[in-house]
Amino acid sequence: MLKMFLICTSLYTLTSCGLDDTINAKHDDSSAGIEAEDSEELDIEEGQDYEEDEDTSFHEDTAQEEPVSLIDFSQSGPYEIDVENYTASVSNCTSMNYSVYSPSGIDNSTIVVLGHGFARGSDVMRGWAEHLSSWGIDVILPTLCHYNILFGVDHEMNGLNMKELTDLQGASKVIYAGHSAGGLAAIIAAAQDSRAVGIVGLDVTDTEDVPGVDDYIGRDYAASVHGFAYAIFGEASSCNGNNNGIELFKMMSDYKLLRVTSADHCDFENPTNSLCTMSCENSTELFDNSEIESAIITLGTAAVISLSDSSSNASLWWSNEGLDDWIYSGLIQEIE
Repeated sequence: MLKMFLICTSLYTLTSCGLDDTINAKHDDSSAGIEAEDSEELDIEEGQDYEEDEDTSFHEDTAQEEPVSLIDFSQSGPYEIDVENYTASVSNCTSMNYSVYSPSGIDNSTIVVLGHGFARGSDVMRGWAEHLSSWGIDVILPTLCHYNILFGVDHEMNGLNMKELTDLQGASKVIYAGHSAGGLAAIIAAAQDSRAVGIVGLDVTDTEDVPGVDDYIGRDYAASVHGFAYAIFGEASSCNGNNNGIELFKMMSDYKLLRVTSADHCDFENPTNSLCTMSCENSTELFDNSEIESAIITLGTAAVISLSDSSSNASLWWSNEGLDDWIYSGLIQEIE
C-alpha cells in the first residue's frame, strides 16, 4: 500500500467524514433523511457520436464470419449528466458527503457505488463517475469517512457505509466498484448485499503490515461476494500491496482478472494528482500513458455496463474479440 506516502498525506485525509470543502449550499430533505445540495449539469451532448472498433466472430448458421462491433468506451458516452451533492448520516459518520451522477432521461434499476483509495478523496475518482454516467449509468461517489489516519482506519465500516448509501438512494440492484482500498471496501459491501450483481476492482489492495489494522481483512469477505467479479491490476509495487488484491478475486466464484503492462497505481485514478504520482508512478514504461489509460477506462467501463445489462456487446471487451490485439501487443496480460 502507500506506506510512507500515507503518512506524508495524512492532513489531506481531513476531507473525509464531512470535512470536504467542496460541498455547500445544503437544504433539508426530511423524507429521505439526507440533505440535498445544488444540482449541476455536465456538458456532454445527448446523441454525441462515438467511434466503434470492428472485430469478427463466427456465425454457426451461415458458416461465415460476420463483423462484431466493439463500442469505444474510452470516449465519453452519448448522455448528458446531472450531478447532485448530498450529506447523509451513516454508521459511525454523521456527515458523509457524496454525489450522485445520473444520465439525463434514464431511469436505472442498477446503481454503481464507487470507492476511492486510502488517504485519497472522491475528487480523484470524479472522472470515473462522469465517464460511467455519460454511458447511461447512475453512480454514487462518496468521500469515505474511515480512511483517515488521524481519526481512525476502518475498512469494514467503509464497506457498510457504501451499502447504506445505496439504501438511501433506493437501489434495487447494485454494482460495487473501487480503487485500491476503495476496492476492498467494495468487496466488503458486495459480500453483505444480496442486491449486488457484481463488482469491478481497480488495482485493489488488501490490508497488510499497517499498524493498528488486521492483515488480510478482505479474505474474510471475498468468497461471499455476490455476482460476477471483474478486476484490472497494474504492475506489482508497494503502492498496491504487491498485487495482494489478486488473491481476493481468486476466492470468488466467478471472476475475470487482467493486468495492464506498465500501469502504476495512479493510472487507475481519474484524475490522479501529484500526491499519488510522486510516490507511485512507474519510473519506466513499455507503453505510453495514453495507451495504458485508454485500456483501463475501456475495460472498466465495459465491465460496469456488462454487469448492468445495458449493452449486450460490452462484455466482448473482456473476451477474445476485445483482448486479442492487446494481448498480442503485450499491453494486457490475463491473470490465471
